[in-house]
Amino acid sequence: MSHTYLTDLYELIDQRLADIAAEQKEKSSLAGEVSFQKGRVDSLLKFKQFIAEHYNSKLPRRLRNRYSNT
Repeated sequence: MSHTYLTDLYELIDQRLADIAAEQKEKSSLAGEVSFQKGRVDSLLKFKQFIAEHYNSKLPRRLRNRYSNT
């Protein structure tokens, strides 16, 4: 996997997390929708952690440090 794909994937996940946070701020939702959003956030964070654990070693060193704290 090319490091550009990994960096794009990190940016996409961060964007989705920001979108969810913005949605939660602007409207108060029903209890079912809140738990759905929480599940989405948890899934995105788990996927981001999986990528960091398994694929960060494929990144160049200068980029590895940027994504190692995620």
